[in-house]
Amino acid sequence: MSFEIVDKVYDEHENTWRLGFRAAAAPYEPVGFNADIPTVGWKEQVDGEGDDAFHSFWGPVTLRSRGHDSNRLLALLADYYGAPSPQDKNDSWLPKLFRREDTLLATGWIFPQAINCFAVGIQSNPALLANDAVHMKLFFDDGMENGHYAEVFLDIDLARGLGALNEKDEEYRAELIHWLSRPGKVNANPYGRGE
Repeated sequence: MSFEIVDKVYDEHENTWRLGFRAAAAPYEPVGFNADIPTVGWKEQVDGEGDDAFHSFWGPVTLRSRGHDSNRLLALLADYYGAPSPQDKNDSWLPKLFRREDTLLATGWIFPQAINCFAVGIQSNPALLANDAVHMKLFFDDGMENGHYAEVFLDIDLARGLGALNEKDEEYRAELIHWLSRPGKVNANPYGRGE
């Protein structure tokens, strides 16, 4: 899914880009999320030599809620993936009285306040986000053997004001919904400190 970057602030104290992503999701209201991308602390890994060398850069990324935009994004993904909504599990006559016009918000999905995940810049260094387009894979991992694990691609072209969040593999759909529907501040990065 493609997004417009609607907010971009560089926090000099934290050496971090704070970006807001938003997309029209017709016929629904807009969907979106925020992301914090640090410009320091990325660890380079080089596989191979010379012209065949493959460079990757490892570090943390934090996704943050944009309120209703993020809740709608989660609801849209859950609907597309066929995940039952929290509202389906709690469907009584009382919530129907107060059901909103916004059908995605009415499903009851809530995006976490913040989710810290592990990331890798693939042949691109996220520290250079201000000057170069970046292709990253985000990892959501509880660090447990046979635990909760998902991957998703995040592409950012700051100069063009565009971003994209793309599925890595269908097998991660249920686990991605698991991670994106955890309450509060979530640590999905077993290699870094949580929020």
